[in-house]
Amino acid sequence: MPVTKLESRKLVRIIRPALLAILLFGFYASAEAIEISVRDAQTGASLDAGLVALSLSDSGSKQDVRAQVSASRQNVLLPVGRWQLTFVADGYRNLLTTIESGDQDDLPLSILLDPVVQSASMVEAARLASVNPTHGWLQGYVRLADTAAPVVGARVSAHHASAMSESVLTDADGHFVLDLGEVSNAENTLPDDFELLVEADGHVPYTLSGLPRVAGLQQRLISIGAATPALRINEIGAREQRWSSPAIVDDARQASSLEPQSAPVSGALLALPLAPPATIRVGYADAACTIPCCTNDCSNVCTLSLETYVRRGLDSEWIASWNTQSLRAGSIAYRSYGAWRVANPIRAQFDICSSACCQVNDAGTSSSTDAAVARTPGILLSRDGSTVFSAEYSAENNSWDDPNDGLSCSNADLSCGNGKVGSPAAGWPCLADAVALNHGCFGHGRGMSQWGTQRWAINVTPQRWKWIVDHYYNDNGNASGAGTGQRSAQMSSPLSLSNLSALPSTIAPGDTLQIAAAASNMAGAAHVHLLIGASLYRSGVGYLDDSANDSALILAPGSVPIQRNFAVPPTAPVGSYDVLLSLYLDVDEDGVISAADLPMALLRVEAALTIAGSADQLFADGFEAIP
Repeated sequence: MPVTKLESRKLVRIIRPALLAILLFGFYASAEAIEISVRDAQTGASLDAGLVALSLSDSGSKQDVRAQVSASRQNVLLPVGRWQLTFVADGYRNLLTTIESGDQDDLPLSILLDPVVQSASMVEAARLASVNPTHGWLQGYVRLADTAAPVVGARVSAHHASAMSESVLTDADGHFVLDLGEVSNAENTLPDDFELLVEADGHVPYTLSGLPRVAGLQQRLISIGAATPALRINEIGAREQRWSSPAIVDDARQASSLEPQSAPVSGALLALPLAPPATIRVGYADAACTIPCCTNDCSNVCTLSLETYVRRGLDSEWIASWNTQSLRAGSIAYRSYGAWRVANPIRAQFDICSSACCQVNDAGTSSSTDAAVARTPGILLSRDGSTVFSAEYSAENNSWDDPNDGLSCSNADLSCGNGKVGSPAAGWPCLADAVALNHGCFGHGRGMSQWGTQRWAINVTPQRWKWIVDHYYNDNGNASGAGTGQRSAQMSSPLSLSNLSALPSTIAPGDTLQIAAAASNMAGAAHVHLLIGASLYRSGVGYLDDSANDSALILAPGSVPIQRNFAVPPTAPVGSYDVLLSLYLDVDEDGVISAADLPMALLRVEAALTIAGSADQLFADGFEAIP
């Protein structure tokens, strides 16, 4: 018996919900609940964010899951498989990460989003610190560990031996600014420590000791209300309580004395093009991402941008009062080791832990280390140009164990001898390191010496961060390829150039053309100290430079058009020329391209320009001359 139209519509109304229920059951039957929370990476505040989860499984399914998440842990059901998660919130930079759903050991996930603009409270604290630059300042936020709600009226105190204790109360947003008093941080002494105490009604007092008292502004996020034991900051090896006068070393390899040149600079090796990972997954002991943990003790995964990760860690691995060149060199090592862990995760759930078992990453930053990180965004180390190098470092790498210093030397291979660094048995060749002489080994001896970076930076012939990085990671062989074994890594670049054009394409000697291109920045932060260089090249003529038109460039993440003028020398021989455009990082901060700077990107287009004489220009418009 045939089914009427009316009956068929009724049937659809009955079947459709049943089919939907079956489909949903199939979708969620193998799903796992992932606990997700979202917070402001700088203030720790709770955020309402949109989540789009896109399936990356091999099934070919284009299914996605959309949800709203906040700082309170929320369960998001995701079918078993690999997922790409994108978090979006107004006023914040988007964060994209991937996870594997269905692991029985899944850990709660905390997302830290970077604000586009700093909070007004933080801006005001920075202003206070700038007015009193010789004082130490500590600003921060006190929040409840589980909900990120501000703790109002908490008393925050700093206790140190060299000055009276100071205390303030947190405001309506849980924010505080603490003046630590006048600080004198000589570059050949260590800063004093201070202890931070937070007392709030109804909560166990929170204590954090071992914080360095340094000039400038430090920031710290504090979470209370959960199991927050008394903590002690412990920079890996860097808190060696002794110092010797800097060695007197006259190193002829200092590059700053070389004459400025336009691109390409003779002897300078182009940084290897390599896109840094945008984010990193870090194991923590709390959802607020404030309590570091060793690998097996981490109970939460915090996903944050790579650049924020470096800012949160550099001040714990280096000393914030150290010379800026030491801190910049350290930022390269810290970022590279973290990025290597992204490609080589220590656990399936997270890339790296947050304690000294990996490299320290906590909820504190310092203005001096922040500034150092901002000079080197996205720069890593690589040995092959396609993968990140695990840039190891330890406190003091001299191959001599002083039996009287009481320091822990874990380098089993001290064959290099006093005044040299390295561990040949571990693949790190011996390297003459004059500033290490007579300093007892303190650490494993591989890679960069943390104390060595500071000694080179304040040496009688001080070295800049580029030289220091090349010294320890490629035996000063960046231009010659002299490094061997593990000591053969070069710095990489997150920048690239494309779509070069020269207008006009035919020009007379003495005239000016415009060179344009697209410049891309794959780092998670702006490069604000770049220089645009350019050259023309013809076989038999060589390079023609125009350093007067080298120009400064600020390059935000993403891709933008750039341009610069080029004045052709009046004596330029006629003929076809290659056009070269380059980006340099202004390492020596003099606003001029020189061999001291780091070449970050180079684009060459062959035969892109013709320099024509007057006879060649006669018919350039395509019409014959009128007799």
